[in-house]
Amino acid sequence: MALRRVLRYHWLKCRRLRDDPRKIAGGMALGVFIAFTPTIPFHMVGALTLAALLRVSPVTAFIGIQISNPLTIVPLYVAAYKVGQFLLYRGKPLMFPETFSFEAWLNVLWQGGVALQVGGVVQAIPPAIVAYFLTLWIVQRYRRRQAAKALSVLALSQNPPQASGPEA
Repeated sequence: MALRRVLRYHWLKCRRLRDDPRKIAGGMALGVFIAFTPTIPFHMVGALTLAALLRVSPVTAFIGIQISNPLTIVPLYVAAYKVGQFLLYRGKPLMFPETFSFEAWLNVLWQGGVALQVGGVVQAIPPAIVAYFLTLWIVQRYRRRQAAKALSVLALSQNPPQASGPEA
């Protein structure tokens, strides 16, 4: 139940922001993109800094990075590593050195880290694009409905309905 409340809270907060819909959607796309990259200790700092530089909504960027959490981080990182490993090394597994050598282990860490980063960036692009257009659609739809509701209230206040029935 608590997860549902948190998701609803963020959903309503995102819809009700008073900013340009493209900035709101851009912030969400940025947050989702950063959430898929393997930069876990820097997600929040990176999202808020880039939101300020790119002039998108920092609130929706913060909401977007919530995709990356303790429950989803392992599958995201495993998928990022596998995608990067396939793209860079054609799927060949990392070969661990048979003897301890600092240089050999640094090479293994470098190859694994680069594969993780490349895979993270590649797998972050499609969800970020989807997040942008979905958020843009949601915000615009919400605002159109609010405007229509305001117009109907205004029309009713200017032209109250005529009384009908015996008291007319």
